[in-house]
Amino acid sequence: MVESIEIRAIVGADRVSREQVRAWEALRAAAVLAKFAARLGPRGTAEIMPDHTIDELLAAPLDVQRSALTALKIRLGHAGVYAMLRRELAVSERMVRVGVAMSRGRTKHSITRLEVPGYSAERFAAWFDNLTATNAETDMVDACPDHYLLRGLPDGHQEVVETTGGSPAVSRFVVDYGRTETLTIPIDPGYPIQIAGQALLDDGLVIGGVRHQFRDRDGTLDALLTVQFPGTSPARLIRQHQWHLACEFSNWMIAAAPVAATS
Repeated sequence: MVESIEIRAIVGADRVSREQVRAWEALRAAAVLAKFAARLGPRGTAEIMPDHTIDELLAAPLDVQRSALTALKIRLGHAGVYAMLRRELAVSERMVRVGVAMSRGRTKHSITRLEVPGYSAERFAAWFDNLTATNAETDMVDACPDHYLLRGLPDGHQEVVETTGGSPAVSRFVVDYGRTETLTIPIDPGYPIQIAGQALLDDGLVIGGVRHQFRDRDGTLDALLTVQFPGTSPARLIRQHQWHLACEFSNWMIAAAPVAATS
């Protein structure tokens, strides 16, 4: 991934550098590589990744780690991801059900902004929408070490298996981009492009949602990225998911350069 564009990130209320976002990604990449090593063992990892050992990857540059992690997840396949994470997924589902019940309708929002000079909001949003429409799993997984599985389902929902923010366990949910009535994230009329949907479990329990808003401002793409969580979610989870947003959308912005850049 060639980083030839400028990306300015505001994580919560703090303006942070691209180097800081990459440092956060590197920490998460190391944690996920260690999880693969522990769950699959040396024979399992060698079977699906014969060209590198986990120890070699832990010492490798971030871009190499990113590519290797994506290859690991894709080669493992959906069933393999479910099997490797089955206990975590069961625990996280119980945790989120309790959190939703205790929140009693209250919510919290994790907010990050990105500014990309020389980018078109409309072009980027169309490119991003196309990831789901074409089920481009590799591109979706590649954007963040904490992505394990992102794919479109036959019913039009998007399935997500990821570590959200600072959660101790990987979670699984689906996003319905056709419904937004439970979102408490306000619509900013200054952002004409909206990508929004509810996050829910398989039985229909709404656990949160997303509202990503985009606009062009003085030749710069301005992205207001927001994820909704139950109100009992700890502050650390909210803060860490702001970094998650900065990581994944920065990488998507870079990947979208051939389409979204205006010069």
